[in-house]
Amino acid sequence: MRRFSTWRSVLVAGVLVVAGVLLLPEMAAACATCFGDPDSPMTKGLNKGILTLLGFIGLVQVGIVRVAWTMRQRSKKLAEASGSDSSSPDK
Repeated sequence: MRRFSTWRSVLVAGVLVVAGVLLLPEMAAACATCFGDPDSPMTKGLNKGILTLLGFIGLVQVGIVRVAWTMRQRSKKLAEASGSDSSSPDK
């Protein structure tokens, strides 16, 4: 029995997705934020939800950058400390 290669599996999956989008266009329609009435309460709520989630993502990214920066600074201090220890006359 011959196995399908990876590229054939991806091709078949892609064809199925495109066929689904073409046959059922209402599934691919935009959400109320992009498509609906801009003054409706649901659209305003969705906009606030999107901004809240973007804020959380930004805070997480700032935290990751802060941790990386702190590790870099500690690494520099450790390298300086170990460099000064190796130049001492005791070693």
